[in-house]
Amino acid sequence: MQNIIKEHKNEYLGEKYFEIDHFSGLKIFIMPQNDKSTISAMFGAKFGAMNNAFTFKDGKKVEVIDGTAHFLEHKLFEGEKGNAFDFYAKTGAKANAYTSNDKTVYYFSCSSDFDKNLDILLSYIQNPYLNDENVEKEKGIIAQEIKMYEDDPFWCGYLNLINCLYVSHPIKIDVAGKVEDIMKITVSSLLECHRAYYNLSNMALCVAGNVSVDEVLKICDEKFKFNKKEEIIEEKIVEPSRIN
Repeated sequence: MQNIIKEHKNEYLGEKYFEIDHFSGLKIFIMPQNDKSTISAMFGAKFGAMNNAFTFKDGKKVEVIDGTAHFLEHKLFEGEKGNAFDFYAKTGAKANAYTSNDKTVYYFSCSSDFDKNLDILLSYIQNPYLNDENVEKEKGIIAQEIKMYEDDPFWCGYLNLINCLYVSHPIKIDVAGKVEDIMKITVSSLLECHRAYYNLSNMALCVAGNVSVDEVLKICDEKFKFNKKEEIIEEKIVEPSRIN
C-alpha cells in the first residue's frame, strides 16, 4: 500500500511542509527545517472533554464519563515495560501531553535519537496498559489535580463564565471532570474510548525540525499497519442561541 504525499509551500515565508495520507489511515504533517538543531513531534487524537457520548457501528451506546479523555491521557504513559517518561529520560528528550475540549496531544522535543523518541511516542499511545490496580491508583492522583484547580481563581472564573454562556453544549464540561466523576471510571470504559477515538484514522502526527520526510515515514511504515476505521456515531450538539 502506498502513502499519498502533498507538498505545501508558502512563498511569502519561504517555508514548506508535507501532508501525508499514510496507508494506515494516519494523517502526517512534516516540516523539514534543516537550519534547526532540534526536532519536535506531536501525536494527537480528536478526543477531548466535549466527546461525551457515542454509538458504535454495532449499535452499542456509550456515555463517556466526564474526565475520561484526561484520565486516559495520564494512563497511556504507562506500559508493561515501564513508564514512557523513563524511556525519554534515557534519550534526553523533553516530553509531555495535554487534554483540551476537543483533543488529546502527546509530544516531545529532542536534539538527538529522534528515531528512538518517535518509536517511544508511537508505541505507548497505541498500546494501553490498563488494569484495575493502576486505574484505581490514578484516581487519587487526578483527584488531587482537580482539587488544585478548584483553588485556582482564574480557572474557576473561566468555568463560571463558560457555564453562564452555554446552556447545554459539552464545552461546559471540565476537562479533568469532577472527583465524583472520575471515581466511576473503569478499565473497560477507558478501553472503549481508546478503541473509538485512538484509531489511526482519527489521529494526526506532526513533526518539525531537522528531519526529513523519509526518516519519519520509515519509522511509521515499520510501526503501523493498515488500520480499519472504527465507525462511531456522535450525537449532534444542539445549543440554543441565547446565553444560559
